[in-house]
Amino acid sequence: MHQIPDKTVRAEAVFVSHLQASDTLDAEVVDDTVGTLLHRDGPAGCAAGMAYEFGEHPDTAVPRMRWARELVRREV
Repeated sequence: MHQIPDKTVRAEAVFVSHLQASDTLDAEVVDDTVGTLLHRDGPAGCAAGMAYEFGEHPDTAVPRMRWARELVRREV
């Protein structure tokens, strides 16, 4: 089975989180949020939430995923 890179899973969790690009974020806030979501919903639940948002709001989902990926890449 294909292994999903850790940064991909983290970006999906950030995507479905309450965090906003306009928030002042530090690594601890991002890590706590990601950890909570992955514990509660698991990677599959985060991916499902992301897929739902892409289906319902593709116009806002694309920029949000770009932001989530950049946030995780920088690791705040």
